[in-house]
Amino acid sequence: MIKALQQLTDRIEQTNSLDSVIAFAKENAGPIMKQPMVSKVLSGDFLGHPLHPMLTDIPIGAWSMSALLDVLGGEELEDASAILVGVGVLSAIPTAATGLHDWQTTKGATSRVGFVHAATMDVTVLLYSGSLLARVTGHHTPGKLLGLAGLGVMTVGGFLGGHLTYSMGVNVEQEGPTLRAVK
Repeated sequence: MIKALQQLTDRIEQTNSLDSVIAFAKENAGPIMKQPMVSKVLSGDFLGHPLHPMLTDIPIGAWSMSALLDVLGGEELEDASAILVGVGVLSAIPTAATGLHDWQTTKGATSRVGFVHAATMDVTVLLYSGSLLARVTGHHTPGKLLGLAGLGVMTVGGFLGGHLTYSMGVNVEQEGPTLRAVK
């Protein structure tokens, strides 16, 4: 599985046919993202580190816990699971906005991986939005199935996001304190 995901990231990094779509997306989102107040909020400067990685924990946590309730809980936990799906969908909005802001500064392979990461997470949000709609209209089984599909897509998107940070160093301060192993 890990080898397949690594091969996927390698292919995405080398798919320069995405570059024209990426250029169009950046050109059209750029003016909004470059507004000083918007940029200051979305960047996380006020925190001293990027905001996007921190915000991802909210939808990922909510959706993961809804899956747990769907699989292990009974009928009595369906409403709680629906609330978690809703929290995930709502929290995905600022999370996506901060990710879009961070993506604006990427180039080449990191832009490509970021673009596919965003597209994957967009599909995740659509699946969970469908799940929420199904649940609130009383169709819990289709809602659960859409949620589980969303969990699978989210896992791939999360892997790509982790690859951007940990393998490609996006928004990672290159100069910083030297870390030592704890003995």
